[in-house]
Formats: sequence, C-alpha cells, structure tokens
Amino acid sequence: MKLNLLNKNFDLKIFDVDNFVVDFNLEQISGGFILTRKVKNPNSETLPFYGLKAELSGLYFGGEAKDDYYFANENARLFCNMTIPVDYNRLDDDCEENKIFSLPVSRKWNDPEVQEGKICSSPYQPFPAILLSNYSSKEGVVIGTLCQDVFYHSYEVGHKADGKAFVTVFSLFKDIAYREVAPGEELCDVFYIGETLFADNINKIFDNYVSELRKVLKNNIGKRQTNRHSLVWDSWNDGIYRDVSQSMLLNEAKAVKKYFPTVEWFQLDDGYSAYCEEDVDLDAHGLGVVYEGEDGIDKNKFPDGLKGYTDKIKELGLKPAVWIGGFCPVKTKIYREKPEWFIDYTFRIDWTQPLDVSLPEVREYMSNAIKTFTLKYGFEGIKHDFWSYAFEDRHDLLKNKDRSGYEYREWWQNEMRSALPEYGYLETGCDISMGNPFLGKYFNNYRFGLDVGAGKWENVKTTMFWSVAVLSPHTGDLYVPNSDSVGILANLSDDDFKFVVNWQIITRSLVEISGRFSKIAEDDPRLKILRRAVQYLNNGEKVYFVNYDYRRKGEVLPEIIYIDSSFDSDDKGFVTVALFNGEDFLKRIEFKLSDVGLEEGSKQVESVWENITEEKSEFVFDLKPHQSILLKIKK
Repeated sequence: MKLNLLNKNFDLKIFDVDNFVVDFNLEQISGGFILTRKVKNPNSETLPFYGLKAELSGLYFGGEAKDDYYFANENARLFCNMTIPVDYNRLDDDCEENKIFSLPVSRKWNDPEVQEGKICSSPYQPFPAILLSNYSSKEGVVIGTLCQDVFYHSYEVGHKADGKAFVTVFSLFKDIAYREVAPGEELCDVFYIGETLFADNINKIFDNYVSELRKVLKNNIGKRQTNRHSLVWDSWNDGIYRDVSQSMLLNEAKAVKKYFPTVEWFQLDDGYSAYCEEDVDLDAHGLGVVYEGEDGIDKNKFPDGLKGYTDKIKELGLKPAVWIGGFCPVKTKIYREKPEWFIDYTFRIDWTQPLDVSLPEVREYMSNAIKTFTLKYGFEGIKHDFWSYAFEDRHDLLKNKDRSGYEYREWWQNEMRSALPEYGYLETGCDISMGNPFLGKYFNNYRFGLDVGAGKWENVKTTMFWSVAVLSPHTGDLYVPNSDSVGILANLSDDDFKFVVNWQIITRSLVEISGRFSKIAEDDPRLKILRRAVQYLNNGEKVYFVNYDYRRKGEVLPEIIYIDSSFDSDDKGFVTVALFNGEDFLKRIEFKLSDVGLEEGSKQVESVWENITEEKSEFVFDLKPHQSILLKIKK
C-alpha cells in the first residue's frame, strides 16, 4: 500500500505470519499514520510466535543516497555518534565499505555483544523512535512505538536497487526468542509512522510523535510531582560508596536538613548487606539480601536494624529510601542454594546473575522481598539498580516463554509501585537508561548519566553528550530525567565542578545530591554554589539546545543550552542560558538574543557565579578549556 508523507508516496508492506491471523488498521492522522496490528492464534493448541515484520520503502529526501542516515538516541552510547549512515556496516566498523564514511566510531561504552543486534535492540532502554533523513535535507520520516505491552520495535535500514532507502520494522520480544500464544489469545502491536520538516533541528525532530506518545502515556507515574521540585540525598556518590553506618547517616541527615531545604528524600545505597565481608569481593547486592533474613543486614553498621534506622530518619523530617540491586552475586546464599532461580547471563558478566522472573517461585520471592524493604523496614522510595537484564535484553534468556520480557517488566514495576506509598518514588539504574518514557508508567525518574564524582573528565563529557540525545525529545513531563548526583566533587577542578553544576542546572535533571556535608565548612565556596543551585528545582522542564548540529561526526558537545525560566525561582520574567567549552582548547562562543527566544536589544544580565549584573546587548565569550558560564537574562 502507498503512504503519502512529505508530499511523496512511499510503500508500506505488512508481512503475513503462518498459522496466525493478523488483522491491521491504518489510521491517518495529521502528518502521519498509526498502524495497529492484532495477532490471534486460531488453532486448538499453543503455538510459538516469533514476531511481526513491516517494511517502509521508496524513501528519498534529496541529496546523495550515501548521505541518507538514521538517528536513534542509543547511537550516542553505542557509537559515540548521534547519526549513522544508512549503509554503514554496524557489525564491522573496520570493513572496507565503511571507509567512504570516515566515521570516528568508538564503542567504549557498550558491551561487545550489543554490536550484533538490530537498531534499538540494545538493553539500554532507548527512546523508542527512529528518524531517517539525509544530511542535506530538512525532511525526514519518524517511526516510533505507541505500545510496549508485549512487543519491542527494532529496525534494519538500507537501500534498494533503485537507490531509495528502506526501513524494516521488527516487532519482537525481549528476553525470549518466541512467545507462546494460547488458543484464542490475541496480541496487539501499535506504532507511529510520520513526517518531520525539522530533521536538521534536534529540538523538533520528534515533536509530532511525542504528541501521540503523550496520549497513550497520559497516566504515567513519571508525570507526578515527585522528584520534580525536591532532592534525593544518596549515600553512594561523592566518595562515600559503602562506607555507611546508622550513626554516620544520621549525622549526615542533620547536615542535609541544615544546608539543603529542598532535600526531601534520604537514600541508603549499597553497603547495608552483611555479605560485604573483608574476604568477599564487594559485588553489589540488594534484592537477594531478604533471602538471608535478619542475618542479611550488617548489624555492626545498623545495630537497630533497618526499621530502627528508617524510624530515626523519619523523626528528622526526611523520607527514607533504599537502593536495591537486581543482580545477586554468585557467592551469596540465594545463588548458592537456588541456582535454578537464575538466568545464565555469563555471556556478559559471570560474577553476578539476574533472577529468572519467568519462574513463579522467583516472582513470589521478589514480591515478598520488595514488601520486606517497604512494609517491614519502612523505606518509602526505591532506587532499583542492575534491574533491567531480565526485562530488556534481546537474547533468549527466560526459561518460560508464556510472557515476554516487557510483560514481566509490567508485572515487576506494578509490584514495586504497589508496595510503596502513593508519594513514594521509583528510580531506575543500570543498564543506564537512554530515556524510554514507557518506563515512566511506574518509575518516577531515570538515571541516564555516569558517576562523575571520581574526577574523570571523560565521564563528565560523555554524560553531557548522552544528555542531548536523552533530553532533546522533550519528554521530561512524562518521566523525570536524573543525570547523576551532584556534590562537592573534590576530585574535579573548580572549572570542572562548575561545568557539572551548570550542566545539571540547565538540563533540569538535578534529582540527587551526595556527600559528607557534616565535614564541610559552612563557608566552603563549593557548598555556597550548591546551596543556590538546588534552592529551586523544576526537573523535567523543556531544555533547548542552541545552534547544535547533531549531524556532526563524533562526540560533539552542545555549547549553548537554555531554559525559558529562572533557574533559582519561579519568576517567569527570565531565561537562563548556560555556555560550555567541553574541549581542551580556548573557544569563542557567541549567541544572539533571538537564539534564546528573546527580542534583540539591551537586557539586564546576571553572570551568576561571578555575582555581576549589567546591561548587555551582545553576547560573545572566550571560554577556557572546561569553562562554563551561567547567565540569567531578564526578558
């Protein structure tokens, strides 16, 4: 059939499936179409179903065919590039055919096995849409998911013999090779196909798709106010790690109350488990602790137990939260006694393994474990780290095939959410999310950044690069973005420290703060900066990247980012602009007022950390390496 997009006719082919009935409906909407397919098993016995396939072909956007490309936000992590040419061989970066692209690909942040999958099949929970366009064009076609109840979408792209591009859409299953479909059972799959006239503007590429996405995700937990205007203090970052105890935490809670009135939550991270003994490698351990009963809690650190600890946190006027890990190290009691409960994940990691959620006895244990943390121990928020492997992997991992990874994901998220109070929060951790808003159905916020407290500039730079891909679709109203804990960051230089703080402020992703504030002098310059930085929060606000060419090769950082508000109050009479030099050489950065949504002319401008307010009409700055500037401009 023909689809008219961009005033052109493209071909849509929907493939049949042997032994199953596939009904479809194609609904035309403004600027695109919604394709709904329902798959039913008409037979008298349960059958294996391997997925659906559709193909959109005849795509052309102007320019040479070799300059056709695709953009999926997982590219930033998989390749350290935003865009990949359609004909690039993703399986072999060094092959002869790739030389014409001169693409500086680096795979430093992904595991080797990820390279072999289809586009958007990585376990990194990417934003569920793909753009096809041409480097010389503003036209593009967007395909995006509108339902993740059962299926996930992955893609293959290329050119046909006529030189026109195609994209094949696969509707497959996470963590199982096939889905067992019972007699009369029906599965539903929905996706969007639409046009954009702003393929060159990363701020607008997915606008039409996101407007449809908001209709199906209108009841997201991630839309709630939790984590938008208040902070979480966590005990892992800024040099603390597992060095925690009840007395230390209560001391820090008092300091946090003194310095940071916007901190509402006090989160205990890894380090409470008795498993962490001197003769045992310190693997992250959380969900399996409950299997060990009260012996699983380190009583040397928490003499009153976790319930005694949370009671004391509440007495200080804070809400207690806890970290749990979905992996269970192979040296722990639960793995030694119940190895049949676990997925074989040794193709990626061998010292710790995920539970097999397809087993009823495992699900029963997990439900009991989460209720132990919330109802028995009294925690009201949960950071769930190392959780996604049984739900988000493309490999055939689960023993039972009666439900897909996404169906089990729905079950587990609902179990956690049901065990928490209505105001409680859920935070996702590793695999580090690339911004899939469907997770906001139950989760409040998602970590998308690397730990920066150790002082590695590469982690700072990479996280900023990822943030462009994650934040540009403007779905912060559906699911709160959480970059990484900010803190004193003693291992970073002053310029690097301000760089991190300014970047987290301007990206409206400042959810967590960390550090031993009881040991910091009240007049410490960095403490003063932090206190102002977090005095007013509006996490998830729209973030705009100015004159940013996302089509350039390599890890190109944005130089200018702005929000249409004041960063430190609810005064709507300002815009806040941040300038960044992420390179190791001097750069001149300039912008016009029209670039940040203002009329030209003289404006009152505050250089925030320099405490300078002056009238300005021209904005030209020479920034040293790693330097950044934060400006408040009065409208």
